[in-house]
Amino acid sequence: MVGFQLITAAAIAVLAYAQTDDIEGDIQTLYEQRVASIIPGSGATAESVRSYMSTIREDGTWADIDYTTGCDARRANWPASVHWTRILAMSGAYYGSPRAEEYAKSPELRGVISRAMEYWFANDFSTIGSGACLDGGGLVGDLCPCGTPGLWNTNWFSNVILIPRPAGSACLLLRDELTSTELGNCTQITARSYAVFYRDILPTYTAGANTLEISSIGISAGLLENDRTGNTTKLDDAFNRIHNELVIQNEDYVDGVKPDGSFHQHIGMIYNGNYGGAFSGNIASIELQSLNTRFQADKAGRDVLGLLLEGTQWMIYSDPARGKHFWDYTVIPRFISFALADNQASSGVGGVDVNYRILGNAWNQTQMQKFVKDLELVPVSVNAGPLVGNRMFWSSDYMVHRTKDTISTLKLISNRTKTSECVNTQNPYGFHLSDGVMYQYSTGAEYHDMWATLDWNLASGSTTDYNVTVLECSKTEAFGIETYAGGISAGDVGVAAMKYLNPQTRQFSFQKAWLFFPDNVQHVLVNSVVSNTTAPVYSNLDQRLHKGPIYIDNDEVVSGNYSDVNSLWHSGTGYVFPKSQATEIWLNAGNKTGEWKSIGTSAQPTYTTDMFAASIVHDSCNLDAPIEYSIFPATGSNEEFQVKAGENAPKTIVNDGTVSAAVDSKGHLMGAAFWVEGGGSVQVPTMGFTVHVDRAVVLMIKYTGEQSGEVYLADPSHGTGTVKVRLEKITKGYGHKHRRNDRRPLGHAGGELYVGARHYHPDVRTTNDAVLLEFELPEGGMAGSGVTKGFSCSWRQQ
Repeated sequence: MVGFQLITAAAIAVLAYAQTDDIEGDIQTLYEQRVASIIPGSGATAESVRSYMSTIREDGTWADIDYTTGCDARRANWPASVHWTRILAMSGAYYGSPRAEEYAKSPELRGVISRAMEYWFANDFSTIGSGACLDGGGLVGDLCPCGTPGLWNTNWFSNVILIPRPAGSACLLLRDELTSTELGNCTQITARSYAVFYRDILPTYTAGANTLEISSIGISAGLLENDRTGNTTKLDDAFNRIHNELVIQNEDYVDGVKPDGSFHQHIGMIYNGNYGGAFSGNIASIELQSLNTRFQADKAGRDVLGLLLEGTQWMIYSDPARGKHFWDYTVIPRFISFALADNQASSGVGGVDVNYRILGNAWNQTQMQKFVKDLELVPVSVNAGPLVGNRMFWSSDYMVHRTKDTISTLKLISNRTKTSECVNTQNPYGFHLSDGVMYQYSTGAEYHDMWATLDWNLASGSTTDYNVTVLECSKTEAFGIETYAGGISAGDVGVAAMKYLNPQTRQFSFQKAWLFFPDNVQHVLVNSVVSNTTAPVYSNLDQRLHKGPIYIDNDEVVSGNYSDVNSLWHSGTGYVFPKSQATEIWLNAGNKTGEWKSIGTSAQPTYTTDMFAASIVHDSCNLDAPIEYSIFPATGSNEEFQVKAGENAPKTIVNDGTVSAAVDSKGHLMGAAFWVEGGGSVQVPTMGFTVHVDRAVVLMIKYTGEQSGEVYLADPSHGTGTVKVRLEKITKGYGHKHRRNDRRPLGHAGGELYVGARHYHPDVRTTNDAVLLEFELPEGGMAGSGVTKGFSCSWRQQ
């Protein structure tokens, strides 16, 4: 990813600057503060500059850079861009970077910089080719066909952002010494990128993080124009565009910061890592550059950045052995195709940006201050922060559950969000990465560098009809079909649920609920599986690096198929299956060889790693039979797991097409997903009441005192209006007239048991011992978020 870059202490001095109405003074202050922010990230070191100076050729190129251009060039991470990376490093040294002070104002270095600049300017596509190459290169019928001369790439990003970004920074460092020719070319390269905003029809890429990047390039252009005095109109316009992105995007299918603290890029895709990290880092840098000038953000914009960082912290885990923070793989969709050595988003979050601390203190923005305070700590556990609790990101169909020792993340899909994406051949097999995929982090090393050896049909935590979906780049990206995907958080516990229909084949569907209980215990309920093919159906427990022994029912085992399994444990995570389920487990562990180039553009070599995969095999003759299992993360051994499972096992109340519900081991906390439009009812004997609901919602009910409790509720379909919940005391006479023949004694459809606020199925005996709660569901960008109400009851069973 674009790292959280550090800034020198010189930037702190800007805090003393008093804002005035002096436009010229503001522009000069902006320039000085922008240059101060460029130097630390310029890459200038005495060693690197010495190498660049000694190896540059007479024509201004370097032999070790691949200058392949046009249709033959690599689309992702264009190698030719390294040319400008080196120019920026040398410009930083010339300006006076503390890591290369010996080269400050060196005439010899200035000559080398000019030679390198002259090569690019002379071969720029606008100089000897066609301006259409900016974002139309190689397209059929465009004005920049393959073979058009000049340095350009078929990927718009290379021409609009990747080159102009370092070029603009280098030109600013040399601003006062640029020749008229250099200044003209610097202005052209930066202004050309910014000009895409002036088109009658905006390119589709001008959204979210890209808008920010292009606007930042526009700031460079604005500071260079008018013979270096600055273009106030362009600067105002660029900052307005930046601040127009620094808002809450409440609408679905719109990129940017969402009301739940997640970040979307490429429409419907959570991307707090990579694009979101670049967005927040660039915003912080730009706002520090504009601090105490007419260009700085207002209070509302500052709070949006705080919300984004507060949400982002939930999505970061640590690997204490490496001493680093990493992005949850869910929030870097296609960037999982890179190895750790590639220095991409999968390689780690990087250091905490000092800009956040400076801005957080200058703005007194508490969320930013907490983000810095928590993540500056040296990680001692997987829990980066530490941050404990459960959080549902309703805008992104994404839940995070954090305990002292573990982090679990869960990605669902609806018609509001997408499967994943494949761009530039990266992540061609990632279609299933939102199919209820769950990652379990206990050490932080569980999933490192395994992606080229992954069986992409067995995404961790998903339920799938094996190998039916075509996995290829052109089919990776799709919106979900169902509206029902979401969850409710209740402090340190939560429930998530999803109705799934494969958006590519439309031949496979199921309903699935995940319950996160106290004591780091999880419970998963699957029902209503329908497959229109003969392919085997699996519910995948996990696929990760293999480490240490594997136990099934206390016996150490190897790869194979196992019947009537009651428990499985591997590398700190245990699973329990009810005996009555007669669970069949497919287990595969051992070395696998993979090639990074098969899943993207990584140049890392072929490698072999030891992999673990375990899945529940659904009965092909009885696919609609419900299944369940409990998860016990962070158990240090099989023995510890067995003890904990015996003491803390949750209990399923009902799991069918109407409702999926369970209680924790103490029986005083219940979570449920109601699947049908009219809601339903579920009897909870351990809590002493029956729950009646009139909508398809998820809820969690917990006692908070001797005779009091709370109901937490959300609509996974993002509906609005009123939801009525009735808690009715279980009496001795409660029951159906034909209870003996009723195969569903605990859960029922709403049409049978719940008609209205005061009208109930005649088979239910009414009493005065009941609590009726009415919830008004949130609207707009908050639709899908949770609501809570307390209740009291004198009839609680002790």
